[in-house]
This record gives sequence, structure tokens and C-alpha cells, in this order.
Amino acid sequence: MKKISLLLLMGLVCFAQSPPAGMSQRAAARILEQATWGPTTADIAHLQAVGFDKWFAEQVGATYSPIPSQPLLASDGNTFTDVGPLQVNFFQNSISGQDQLRQRLAFALSEIWVVSNLDLDNASAFPPLLRIFQANALGSYLQLMHDVSISPAMGHYLDMANNDKANAKSGTAANENYARELMQLFTIGLTELNVNGSVVKDSHGNPVPTYTQDTVTNMAKVCTGWTYGLASGATPKGHDPVYFLVPMVAVETLHDTTAKSIFGKTIPAGGTAEADLSDALEILFDQPTIAPFISQQLIQHLVTSNPSANYIDRVASVFISDSKGKRGNLQSVVYAILTDPEARAGDKKDATANFGHLREPVLYIANLLRGLNGQVMDSSQIYNYSISAGQNLFYPASVFSYFPPSNMANGILAPEMDLYTTQTAVTRTALINDAVYANKFDAGTTFSLTPFITAAGSANQTQFFDMVNLLFFHQSLSSTTQAAMETAMAAVTTPAQKAQAGLYIALTSSEFQVIH
Repeated sequence: MKKISLLLLMGLVCFAQSPPAGMSQRAAARILEQATWGPTTADIAHLQAVGFDKWFAEQVGATYSPIPSQPLLASDGNTFTDVGPLQVNFFQNSISGQDQLRQRLAFALSEIWVVSNLDLDNASAFPPLLRIFQANALGSYLQLMHDVSISPAMGHYLDMANNDKANAKSGTAANENYARELMQLFTIGLTELNVNGSVVKDSHGNPVPTYTQDTVTNMAKVCTGWTYGLASGATPKGHDPVYFLVPMVAVETLHDTTAKSIFGKTIPAGGTAEADLSDALEILFDQPTIAPFISQQLIQHLVTSNPSANYIDRVASVFISDSKGKRGNLQSVVYAILTDPEARAGDKKDATANFGHLREPVLYIANLLRGLNGQVMDSSQIYNYSISAGQNLFYPASVFSYFPPSNMANGILAPEMDLYTTQTAVTRTALINDAVYANKFDAGTTFSLTPFITAAGSANQTQFFDMVNLLFFHQSLSSTTQAAMETAMAAVTTPAQKAQAGLYIALTSSEFQVIH
């Protein structure tokens, strides 16, 4: 049985050493909170030692974590629908994968370019799609737009597969589903934005829409003539059967070859399906609103739900043109997001109350796994715990993802709060109880508190509080929460009991729910 484990430092050597000159432990821990699945003592020490730029370059060049293909058919001969093995692999990679930044970005992109197994009901669809997000996470956004557009998973989900040109005799028209969502959700949104994310308004003070129904109609024509790729040895049929392992292919006789007007530019008549799609995507990619629309969402996923207009402006400006004049270079965009003064302001002092974002369940569980020496074996049923916390991995409820980026709470943007209910709040407490007191979620998902127990058993327990504060609170643990931890620890006797009591109070606190 395969066993993936996180080898955190079992002793306390990292806490005994003086940190290298330059980056503080706090700053390193905050960066890792924003850019990975969670800090570990080893990763904090490494980031401090090499500095941000070298660490970032390492992440860009890191070997991709494996995403195993899934069988086409189950043992009974029916379609294999169980994505459980992929969900387990996802959390295994979150623990052991060296490409932490790429993983976080790929997941964020999958929450923008949404495909749900609620509709596909086919596990084989997801590995090829996830590899697209993985490959393009630090690449060109235009290339991502193209690769996802001809992905059979997306083609099936939003009806671009087997979408034929209009037929006047039968009274049919091109399906508009993908054309509409490509613009509304994946690139430019519903209203034009200034570079700083503010809404562009007309002379009457009304928001200016990014596109019209005529734009949708023409984009739908662009998206005709694609069908599923073929399994080896299969014969093309025009409308080929569902097959998710290779990109979609063009059927030129089913493609609309009339001229199309997209955002004031004309795609000439007579083009192929691939040429028309590429031209349309380039036109869409050049729309001014794409930079702030995508930049803001990436900032929300990585750093804070409520970036200032200046923060969005700075990042969107890099999206428009980076230092080498490239547009939509996600490597440069993400670097700008993580190094922005607003992102780094909390490295030296506590962030403001409205800064940061709630840990969505997947991130919450991954952080626990990394911080508490988690092990996820192939037999793990970890997906059940994510589901109970409100997020069923690969099953977003709709094309608007697990939670909409526009969700508000108490008058401010709080996308992940859409998943935070009374029930899921209780579930989070139950997960901490299982991890800390039972040292497992199930037999295949276990935790080890050994370094925490060792520290809790020391004379003054300073190392225990330092460890918890650094790994889970980037050294911003409040005196109130620490006092509650001390009270709980004083009520028990053994080092193990003390470690459990202290961790339970810390990890069920409201402070831990939000990454500041």
C-alpha cells in the first residue's frame, strides 16, 4: 500500500537555531500560507535561507506532482465514476509535492474555469483537465484559455462538444452556453472594469456591459465544429462518442465559416474551427477588463478577499505587460501578487481585521495535514471529511464554483464564507478533535503530534507555543487565545494531554479559520 507522509522536523532544531539574516520566520510563514498548502518548519527554514526570489524560481521549476489517469470502466463494465482516488491523490500531493505554488495556483484556476463531476459523472475526465491547469498555472493565460476550451471535460460540461453550426432547415442555432460562460466567468465578467477593478460607468452613471447578445451569438458561431477525440483505432463519425483522454478535434463540415464580429473586430469568412477559435480567444484576451477581472480573483484565492484598488491596479498592470512586455504571463502576475506591499504589510505587524480570507475546507484540511505531520494512504477516505466541511472536491455545485467570488459577509467580500454555516463550523471543530485526540480522521488518514508533545513536556513550554504560533498563526497568535491554551494545558498532566489540549484550543479558535 502506498503511503505518503510529511517528514516534518521531529526534533526542535529549527526553533533552536537563529534565523538567517534577512527574512523573518513570520514573513516566511505568511508567504507559505499564501502560496502553498501550509507552512512546515522545514519549508520556513528553507525559504529564510534562500530568500523569496530563489524560492520562487525553485517553485517555477519544480517537478509536477503526479496526477494518475483513471480507468474508463468499472469492474461491472459501466463508466467509472468514482473520483475518490483522485481526491485522495490531491491531498497526498498537497502534503508531499514539491510544486506547492503550482498546486495552489492550479486549484485556484480550477475554481475559475469550473467543471463539475455532478454533470460529467466520469472520473477519467479529470486528470487531463487537471494537468492543463497544472501546466499553465505559471504560464500564459491565453494558452490556458485555448487548452481549456478544447478540453473534452469542458466541452462536455458547457456544451461545446458536438456543437454544430446553425441549420436553417431544421431551425437550430449554435449552442451559446460555452460562449457565454467563457466571457462572463472565465475572462471578462459582466461589466467593464478599470485597471484598478472599479466599474466603468457611462454618462448616466450606469455600469458599461462587457458584451452584448450579439457578441454571444458570434462567439457561439466561433465555438462550433468540435467533437470528442478518438480512442486508438476508432472511426470518426462527425459526432464522436464521449471520450475524455485526448483534446477535442475539429469537424470542419460542422463549423460555421461565416464572418464573425467580436468586440468590433471581424474574423473573416472561410476560417477553420481552430483558426476562428484562436482568433476569437486572442481578441478576448486583448480586452482591457480581463486584466483586473482575473487579477482580483487570483489575489482573492491567494492573499485577501478584499484587495484595495491600488493592489488590483498594480497586479493588473503586470498582467497587461510584465517587465518583458508579455501580456497575461501568470508567472509574473503571481510574483506581483505575492510581493505586493499590501500582501507583505503583515510580515512585520498584524494585518487589519478585514485583510486575508477564510480557509476554505480543502485548504483547511491540507493545512492540518502539513502542520500536524499528516499521512494520507491510498485507503484514506479524506474526501468524506472535506465534504462534511462543505466542499466536495471536483463537485462544485454550479459553474459559479464552490463559492462565488462576489459573495459578501457583513458588507465586505468574503467568497469562502458562502461555505461557512453553523453546521460546517461544528464540523471543523469535530475534525480538529479527531486529528488532535484520535490522531486520525480514519485508518488511512493519520496525524502525529510527536514534536508538539515533546515541546509541551518541556519545563516552560515556550517551544510549544512558539511552534504552534509559527506553524498555524505565522507568529500572530493573540494573547487571549494563548491564555486559553495555557488554562486548558494546566488542567491535564501528561505531555501528550497538554499538547492535545493546547492544539485543540488553538485550532478551533476563530483566529485559525482566517489566513491573515
